[in-house]
Amino acid sequence: MPQPQAESRERSARLRAAQVLGAEPETFQNPLTVLASPAWRGIEGDVWRASANGRSIILKHYHPDTRFYVDTAAAFEGAAQAGKLGAGPEILDQSPSEQMLAMEDLGSPWRAGGLHDMADPVIRNKVIVLRKSYQGGAALSRTTSIFAEIDALLRDARQQGCATHRDIAVFADFFDEARQKLQAEGMDSVPCHRDGNAANLMIGPDNAVKLLDFDLAANCDPFEDIGCHLVEVYESDTDARGGFEEWYGRFDEGLFQRAMIYGMADDMRWGLIGSIMGASSPRSALEFSKYAAWRFLRLEAKAKSSDANNRLRAAK
Repeated sequence: MPQPQAESRERSARLRAAQVLGAEPETFQNPLTVLASPAWRGIEGDVWRASANGRSIILKHYHPDTRFYVDTAAAFEGAAQAGKLGAGPEILDQSPSEQMLAMEDLGSPWRAGGLHDMADPVIRNKVIVLRKSYQGGAALSRTTSIFAEIDALLRDARQQGCATHRDIAVFADFFDEARQKLQAEGMDSVPCHRDGNAANLMIGPDNAVKLLDFDLAANCDPFEDIGCHLVEVYESDTDARGGFEEWYGRFDEGLFQRAMIYGMADDMRWGLIGSIMGASSPRSALEFSKYAAWRFLRLEAKAKSSDANNRLRAAK
């Protein structure tokens, strides 16, 4: 990002922080390292910790290059609902015109989570409980389908001539079939976080957990949340079966395959997002294309296996 633009964004964020805190920030710093690969962290917006008079807040200032996949109004609403439910930090201020969100600062001893935390069954169970509590909240304004998002992202990628994956058409056909199958089976629509990224966790005292980044939040099939969780946490179908039972309370082959199809679709979605960002974002120092390649690689392993069609047949 050009330095003058970065400085302008920081000035805007400082002004917003002063309004929320009621005083000029005494400290103002970015508390995390932004990465597109190997983990997608801090990409959607600049994150600032501001403090004054013994009070500290977190500001998130969204980047314009993410607007093709982030509906900020829906993200604000999703984050606010999570705060009210105790599933995420409390939202203190929203400024849609400035694309900024202010939230409580979960300071020490809270820490950023990671994939290693999901190996702890206590933390993993608490994450599942939080996601389920979010699904049980009031309906959000935005309703969507991951398949509709994939359609839109494919159009964007093709219009921009983005490099994606040599078998992108094969993947697209698979998800067209999956859409038809799952729609024919029927589905519920509930509020969902829709992001299994373990970097979007905060871990607190006694392994307390809160969810971060509701940038994709919307009403959708609840099994999408399960699928995003399973592909993030488990490397094999064998292990994912246990993870499904842990979430759902019992094992059901057809519903497990529904969830796994959504997990595959999540790889398709993020592969396309990474590809488009790699081709169009001015933040060229970040490894968007490398992240896209990793998501496509994992998708390829599942979509081109002999089990792929069996998933479609078994899903319900």
